[in-house]
Amino acid sequence: MPRCTAVPFRRRTESAGGIFRVERNIENMATHRDRSLRPLKALNNNVLLAYDPASGQEVVVVGRGLGFQVSGPVSPDDPRIEKVFRLDESRNRKRFLRLTETLSGDVIGVAEEILNLAARRFGPVDEEAHLTLAEHLAATVDRVRKGMPVPNPFLAQIQLLYPEEYELAGQAVQMIAARLGVTLPEEEQGILALHLLGARRKQSPKVVARHQALIREAAAFLAAEAGITWSDDDPRLARVLLHLRLAIELIVSGKGETNPVLDRIRSEYPEAFACARRLGDYMAQRLERPVSDDEVGYLALHLLRLKNLTQ
Repeated sequence: MPRCTAVPFRRRTESAGGIFRVERNIENMATHRDRSLRPLKALNNNVLLAYDPASGQEVVVVGRGLGFQVSGPVSPDDPRIEKVFRLDESRNRKRFLRLTETLSGDVIGVAEEILNLAARRFGPVDEEAHLTLAEHLAATVDRVRKGMPVPNPFLAQIQLLYPEEYELAGQAVQMIAARLGVTLPEEEQGILALHLLGARRKQSPKVVARHQALIREAAAFLAAEAGITWSDDDPRLARVLLHLRLAIELIVSGKGETNPVLDRIRSEYPEAFACARRLGDYMAQRLERPVSDDEVGYLALHLLRLKNLTQ
């Protein structure tokens, strides 16, 4: 596929830091009543970086064929437009514009197309996802082209806990193959699913990865206390992982559920409760959020069930 290049009809000025900004006061600019988007750079055939006179900001416009041989302003009512992304945070906008000068437009373009899929499926996506996904794809595509492995110890966990994101990541893998000519492995599909999860929940990839590691560590703790060994297809593991995912979501959000059997668990099974309390304290330290006795009670219940299954 031929590389799309910057549209030459528009005069630009360069500000500090090498970021191209539209010259606001050139004599041939249309009046403020003209809502047309001014193309700045075609990232690929379907993604266009443009200046929006209505907001006075650069925007990313996604739609079939929008970046192909663009030669003039684009009406905001153009039926080809599927999504217009605006980065409201100045620091994110500046960083994104830098990326358009340093990364391949094809890579940024496919990242924006993937985020368009996510926005259509899940709703608004996190601003920083426009930066982190493009940077991640650039590094991953380079690794795969060099024949380097893409490790992902959480693949089975991701497939179980985030089926919607994983399925959408499969569409992203197909899109990357079509746009960039690179076939990504299944492990990378799982990593892309985590990026989509972060974009959906407005969490950074690092935070999402830390939560996955904590889920795995907590499950390993419960297994060790119960004297069992997990396998990826173990239904007991699936139940524990699903609960831990929900528990972390509630802890991070500051919400919680009342445990109606808490007093009974605490009085009748003090050893299990104390063990679960140790796990809860560890989770609280990692998440920097308090873990309630109600949640500790639920962890103790899982531990008791696992122990009963081994006896």
